Amino acid sequence: MQPLKNPRATPEQLIIVTDDDPGAVLIRGSAGSGKTSTALLRLSYLSSYWLRRHKRLGVGDPVQVLVLTFNRTLAGYVEQLARLQVPKDDNLQLEISTVAAWAKNVSNFNGDVLDNVDRDGLLKSLIRHSRNPLDEKFLISEVDYLLGRFLPLDIEKYLVEERTGRGVRPRVDGQMKHRILDEIVRPYIAHKDQHTLFDWNDLALAAMTAPRSNYQVVITDEAQDFSNNQVRAVMSHVAPEYSLTFVTDTAQRIYPRYVNFAEAGVPRFRRIHHLKSNYRNTKEIAAFAQGVIAGLQIDEDGSLPNPDSARSSGKKPTVLVGRFGQQMNWIIDYLSSAEVDLSTESVGFLMVNGGGWFDEVRNRLTKAGLKFTELQQRRKWPLGTESIALSTFHSAKGLEFDHVIIPGLKERFLTGADEAEHESVLTLRRLFAMGVGRARKTLTLGYKPEEASDLLQFFRAGTYEEIRL
Repeated sequence: MQPLKNPRATPEQLIIVTDDDPGAVLIRGSAGSGKTSTALLRLSYLSSYWLRRHKRLGVGDPVQVLVLTFNRTLAGYVEQLARLQVPKDDNLQLEISTVAAWAKNVSNFNGDVLDNVDRDGLLKSLIRHSRNPLDEKFLISEVDYLLGRFLPLDIEKYLVEERTGRGVRPRVDGQMKHRILDEIVRPYIAHKDQHTLFDWNDLALAAMTAPRSNYQVVITDEAQDFSNNQVRAVMSHVAPEYSLTFVTDTAQRIYPRYVNFAEAGVPRFRRIHHLKSNYRNTKEIAAFAQGVIAGLQIDEDGSLPNPDSARSSGKKPTVLVGRFGQQMNWIIDYLSSAEVDLSTESVGFLMVNGGGWFDEVRNRLTKAGLKFTELQQRRKWPLGTESIALSTFHSAKGLEFDHVIIPGLKERFLTGADEAEHESVLTLRRLFAMGVGRARKTLTLGYKPEEASDLLQFFRAGTYEEIRL
């Protein structure tokens, strides 16, 4: 991909970056507000601050710095930028990782962790045995939510605590909570114990009891997708005095986890900063994204896209209507036109799933002689000359491209529930809006009429231009 450039602080960001009093700080902001770049600038400033502090106080131990992200692709992106930002000093030890890899490392965990496929398979068998009437996918996410929120000795709290952070549909009353706990969660835990199996939540629990690492500086990006137990694990490894920064936007939460910072043991935030300007999207892209998640309940740690906060204008998003092959014909012509400069601009093809879903895109780009790279699940940021990237929505989280292209919006993008307020629908709307928000200059989407996703009902009239192929 195009070489990454060091971010420069805006006046709005500078106030946050130079806030160096020890303690916990929260940064809020919508997509495009510069949360990640602010966090990286703050990382650089705080690293220098703690190096000077150690020198002034005669502390011989190195400054321990930790940067955590949720997925591997974002970790690679952040690491590439952070290495350019952080001062090179033998007295500073910088660690950049996903929260899962960090927990595994800090706890010296050597066993095998259930991957999502095996974990889901085990839960599905328990769900089928229980004959629970709720949707399998929803129940798996509910198990993930409650195991990540409560400590093992406290899972009974699930029965009485409000299900904060979850949608109102499907309805989960007290009787259903008992069924989920007794018929799915407890058998799942028992099966893991009997067969010495571990999941990602077990890693967080193991990290909590590991010897303290004493990090002076911790930056946690995309914190809205962390669980309480993952945040508890982080808190168990900070030094007695520390600079801890959480970056969050719950409007972009795309995993069934829930974090309540007070519940997870974070002391009262010394300061809460809110980034309000949108430096990435045009007004037109922000308006389209706003329509996609309009009406969603947003808590105080979330921010809806706001076209008025965008600093630039451009053309409305383009929606292509036709067969997938026709969509790709138009897209290839577009990428070869004067509207896109592949020598200086980046292009992101986003799809819900990776693997075979990208086959036709790969074939068409290859035939057109357009170089591309693939980002999903990559731990190292690609440093080649390609200007085009293929990525799943999940792996694109936290990234940005000049041009975002989302072809083939089929029914599979929005399945599993007919209710607009169903948790799975709300999550997919947030996921889609997050993907749309990766675009800096232009946004192109496509669908085949007879296979159109129900997601189209959330496209607000007047916010896009339709082209029938």
